[in-house]
Amino acid sequence: MATELESAVAGDRSLGLAPAVAVVAGSMLGIGIFLAPAAVAAELTGPGYFLLIWLIGGLAALCGALCVAELGAMLPQAGGDYPYLRLAYGPGIAFSAGWLQLLATFPGSLAAMAVGVASYQLPVLLGEDFARTVELGPLTLDAPVFWGAVIVVGLTALNHVGVVVSGRAQLLLTSAPLVVLFIASLALVGGIGVDSLGGWLAHGELHPPPAIGAWARAYLPVYFAYSGWNAAIYIGSEIRAPGRNLPRAVLGGTGLVVIFYMVLCAGFLSIFPLEELASAGEAGTAAARQLFGAAGVIAVTTLIALAMLGSINGTVLTGSRIGFAMAEGGHCPPKAAALDRRFGTPVVALWVQAALALVLIATRSFEQLLGYASCAMLLSGTLTVLAVVVLRRRLPAIHRPYRLPSALYPLAPLLYASSSALVLVVLILERDLSVLLAVGWFLIALAVHAIFLARRDRERELAAARQS
Repeated sequence: MATELESAVAGDRSLGLAPAVAVVAGSMLGIGIFLAPAAVAAELTGPGYFLLIWLIGGLAALCGALCVAELGAMLPQAGGDYPYLRLAYGPGIAFSAGWLQLLATFPGSLAAMAVGVASYQLPVLLGEDFARTVELGPLTLDAPVFWGAVIVVGLTALNHVGVVVSGRAQLLLTSAPLVVLFIASLALVGGIGVDSLGGWLAHGELHPPPAIGAWARAYLPVYFAYSGWNAAIYIGSEIRAPGRNLPRAVLGGTGLVVIFYMVLCAGFLSIFPLEELASAGEAGTAAARQLFGAAGVIAVTTLIALAMLGSINGTVLTGSRIGFAMAEGGHCPPKAAALDRRFGTPVVALWVQAALALVLIATRSFEQLLGYASCAMLLSGTLTVLAVVVLRRRLPAIHRPYRLPSALYPLAPLLYASSSALVLVVLILERDLSVLLAVGWFLIALAVHAIFLARRDRERELAAARQS
């Protein structure tokens, strides 16, 4: 097993550190940071609690990033969580979590972000008439549905032609908007918001603490906004010098986005009282309209739209590697592992992922898509982070180019897992449909594996053990 672990999946390691950091930052910097603030503000009782939930989410993301950095450096393969889950828990859990990601996490995220851009950014840039309907012969489609589908198909086609092209596009789409928006947020907080921030710190006790259910409901959109901190492990086989660059990409991209989100949320609160923020809709455009008028709205919305496209592109790139890895492990039809002869990309996995996202775009609302994807991420992400603990015990001798620092082990994985488990339990008790659907997919997949695949997997593992 050690030999198998220490040999990376054969692949063209063409991504350097900067594009890999951009994949992580771009996957995280999604529509969530501009849509989540209103949903979070509606659940909480004071601005201090608003900033606290974003800080908690950021610390959880960093804990998760520290853990997957160790996993990714140890086993730099394509397929993200799936290889680690299979190694840590066995094929049954890996099969179930993999199918949860195939059916919910990545298609749901793509659909939510694409519909979000088409609903909020494109109408501002192209005029309000854009937001109505699109006629395709006898069919009349809502504009967000049509243009959301166009975004998914277009960026899937970009990823079809190669990871280098996609990585360069990711770097461009992520770096410019991130830098400009971060500078604008710093200026905003330092200029008009510093007095308000000081007042919140001085009078925080005036706001009663929210109920635990409100905390859980507020955490879900925060978690979605921070999702993507594990993006680099999905393309581990395509990163140069993964033992060094993969941990740097995961931690660097996550750290940049956490800082940016905290500054941006403080900026939102410096413009809107919490009650107004709760009804602001898309906070980035609302803030630009409040401060700069029509010209500022266009400029800021353009930057937001570019950042959103970068996030969708990063999700297309990373999500398609799950189907590829599962097919190689015998848990997905073999066609999912097929590579394009010219570009070397997992072409079938890419377009099946796009097709699932298109189905969700056509059948679910934005709010349903957001909750569906977020709950699936909570479940699979918790299992992945805890795999660090399991594999330290099961395979202590495996070479780990990067290890979670002893001062943070096992604190980081346990903090992440406990916060996620608490949210899932509260939402299950409240009978939240999104979490019930995500847990339902996972349990159905477990049953399918136990009934139809468990015996075959045991035989394959025994055969592999004899050969080694």
